[in-house]
Amino acid sequence: MQHQPTTEQIAAAREVGREVIELADKKLLAVPDDAGLTHDWFIQRAAAILAAVGGVSTGDTVHAMGQPQLANAVNAKARWAGATLVESVTVRESVDEPQPDGTVKKTAVFRFRGFRSVYEF
Repeated sequence: MQHQPTTEQIAAAREVGREVIELADKKLLAVPDDAGLTHDWFIQRAAAILAAVGGVSTGDTVHAMGQPQLANAVNAKARWAGATLVESVTVRESVDEPQPDGTVKKTAVFRFRGFRSVYEF
């Protein structure tokens, strides 16, 4: 995730006996605005992300969110290593505030409701 885990997310992980290990180098999560990025680029970046958190294996749980291709690559590599995948379930409360210049300022608040398994289809 590109944001800090919330207190609720950390508590939910601990309730099921999980330790939260957060990616310290958030730069690894940045995906360049380059339409030519290849499959190999995403696989290599996913490998770097998993290495940065100390690797994953059977019995670990991974919560990868963010840019879809990168999250998919991280999830695939984690699944291949035997990890269980989860996603956050959140309620989004959004308020649109029209601005004097005709633009709209959108404020969104996400309220964590729990983790859900990521199924393999």
